[in-house]
Amino acid sequence: MTMYEAGALKPEAVMTYLTSPKPGSRRGCTLTIVNDESGGRVTLRFRRPKGRDGKPFSAVMVDVMTGSDNEGDYAFAGSLRGATMNISAKSKCPAAKAKMAKAVLDWTLARVEGGHPLVGAKTDGTAFSVRVLHEGRCACCGRKLTVPESIDTGIGPVCAGRLAA
Repeated sequence: MTMYEAGALKPEAVMTYLTSPKPGSRRGCTLTIVNDESGGRVTLRFRRPKGRDGKPFSAVMVDVMTGSDNEGDYAFAGSLRGATMNISAKSKCPAAKAKMAKAVLDWTLARVEGGHPLVGAKTDGTAFSVRVLHEGRCACCGRKLTVPESIDTGIGPVCAGRLAA
């Protein structure tokens, strides 16, 4: 049995979470995908296309976090159709960041869709551990959390600094 961290989504819940933007709102969910072995991470925001409220849609728009403001520093990168991200010709995201986000998201979703674990051993015997974290909220101020350590503790870095002082 695999143990999951408090902020981590179970693999079977990932697709449902990211393809279900809030009804009546284009604003969807925010996920941070973390590779625990390398420390690398990518934060993605998923939202519904314009004019599709209440109507079925075949794609979810994907924005990549490009700066340090986890509320506003997102750039459009492409769309998610099924379990594959397509980088758009209208992408506003730097090309290298969009390609990296596509590779990480496609790998993660292929594992999830195939029923494979996100924690395990590679064929060469080395371990891998990937967590898909939903956005958290700081217990002190309520701001969105996207840094894995902050999601794990439930307190953002600014508030943690105030508490430590």
